[in-house]
Amino acid sequence: MSLLVKSISVILAQYIIAEELMTKPSLNSSWPLYISYMPDVKNDLGVIEDGVGKKLGRYMVGDVIQRFGITIKIRSSVYKTGWVKMESILKNLDKIDSEEITVNGIDYVIQNVSRIKPFDSPGVEDGTKKRKLFISNLLITLNRV
Repeated sequence: MSLLVKSISVILAQYIIAEELMTKPSLNSSWPLYISYMPDVKNDLGVIEDGVGKKLGRYMVGDVIQRFGITIKIRSSVYKTGWVKMESILKNLDKIDSEEITVNGIDYVIQNVSRIKPFDSPGVEDGTKKRKLFISNLLITLNRV
């Protein structure tokens, strides 16, 4: 297995943006998807972070077999809007079956994405903005082509 070169969150973010579920933050349009941090700039946005994965084993010679961890967070000023956005992203990810994605000229294949459990809605974000949060932890199987 070749080294991945990019973090899993960067690769999956590229897929989510390519599927038009969210947008690049640099476009200043609706539903930007940030990587590894949640800025205090908009109400309706998403964040994707590398998370805790799962080592499945190792071939007798060579590669470790693993599923990578990902956390997706959605923040919205309206509860229903945030819920619908998270559900639409997760339903799309549930359908992945060996999807190819290119990130900065490097090809990857996402074999699948699995929810660890149903997504959480831990309530209102800390502070005074009263924005609602939605969080989903996922496992992803992918490799570099």
